[in-house]
Amino acid sequence: MSSVSGASVQTNRHLIPFVVTSTVAWITVPIGSSVHWGTYALAAGLAIFSGMLWTAPLRGILKRGQEAIPSLIFLLAVALLRNSAGGINSAVGVLALLPVFYTALYSDRAQLVVVVLGMGTLFMAQNLLVGPPAYPHNQYRSGVLFIAVSAIIGLITQRLVAQTRFQAADAQDRERMLEQVAEVVRNLSSSPHARAEVCAAAKTISNASLAIMYEPTGPAGALCATSMAGIEAPTVEIGPEERSGVSEAFRTGRSLFFAEDCESQFFDGEMWTLAGRPTSVLFEPLLRGAEPVGVLVVGWPRAVKVGGSRTTTIALLAHEVATVIERADMLTQLAGIASTDALTGLPNRRSWDSHLAQMLADEQQVTIAMLDLDHFKDFNDTYGHPAGDRLLRETAAAWREELRAGDFVARLGGDEFALLLPNCNAANALEVVERLRLRIPSEQTCSAGIAGLGAGAAPEALMARADTALYEAKTAGRDRTCMTA
Repeated sequence: MSSVSGASVQTNRHLIPFVVTSTVAWITVPIGSSVHWGTYALAAGLAIFSGMLWTAPLRGILKRGQEAIPSLIFLLAVALLRNSAGGINSAVGVLALLPVFYTALYSDRAQLVVVVLGMGTLFMAQNLLVGPPAYPHNQYRSGVLFIAVSAIIGLITQRLVAQTRFQAADAQDRERMLEQVAEVVRNLSSSPHARAEVCAAAKTISNASLAIMYEPTGPAGALCATSMAGIEAPTVEIGPEERSGVSEAFRTGRSLFFAEDCESQFFDGEMWTLAGRPTSVLFEPLLRGAEPVGVLVVGWPRAVKVGGSRTTTIALLAHEVATVIERADMLTQLAGIASTDALTGLPNRRSWDSHLAQMLADEQQVTIAMLDLDHFKDFNDTYGHPAGDRLLRETAAAWREELRAGDFVARLGGDEFALLLPNCNAANALEVVERLRLRIPSEQTCSAGIAGLGAGAAPEALMARADTALYEAKTAGRDRTCMTA
């Protein structure tokens, strides 16, 4: 109960200046004036009743007239207070400004107009119905001017309040977007899908309908869409000589914003249609230092203010993106180096172990083969190590040409290779290995051992069986393939 009461006091705190001013007026009116106490009491009762209607517990009852109805009642109370103390000489007419100010601060334009019209009606009614001496005829002019000035003050106040609220909301949006940008940048630093996540973040953070990233492809200077969010479209390549917002932003390194004729800036009308015919489009260059390395295209289905929170946030995101993508590409490159044999370009032992374990964990039926070049040490001693390195490279290149897309060949070390054949029976595996043995350059030969196990087998057991088969091929005279039973 106490928490509800505390919340009510907090909600109604904005009424305190208006209540204090009204109270002072009602207290000071009887001083030095002849007061009609019945009218005075009625005016005080109406003022208190209007204040009760303004308080939080009763506001919901009035719905759309939350400000106008209490304000009109308060204006009636002010009119009665003037009558109780001798009319215009009571000097309390200025209290009529209070409901105008209150409505301007806390309500909409329609209720403000109603309050100003109500104030004018009451003032004019007193002059017409009561008249002199309490309300001299020469006070019409001051009454009209008072109403006009009140209306101007109310409208200007309401406009300033609306601007302040908009700026506050915009500041909150900026703060929220900046926090999201910071979070996105933190997550992107370790993401293997940096480009896709950048586009998704740009679309989500700025409430856009689409985001596309373009990057240069090859020395010719063409720009290609490398990632998209909010749109499914075929890969588009834009030549450097073709007119579009993408190529212009990349060439100049400056952001371009269009709120009209967006279709022509998309280079392709079909692309603009697939994008949902955006009304506002931003082409933000991705800069690494002063050098453009791409363009982030963001589109909105409605008009967006250039320089607003949305476009500013995209510019900030784009500023961070180039570095993030460079870092992600470097991590990918380092990961590739760590899993690739530098001499042959084949996967290395680390990559082989990981791939084999993953295939078996996925419960796939696999067959593997271990291959070892025959008398490789003698070849090195006879022709030199550069010739031996060349033999390994040429062998790896020849074997790649013989394998299917899902097959996996790796160099385990020295002259030893491993071959993984998913969903391949023993007979087919033997055929593949024999093809590989025939493709070795320089009239060299190799020995091979083949082993196969069902789903769920341990990698170590499979490797041990293939090693056993390879040993049998070598002890049997080399230049042959053996299979485990």
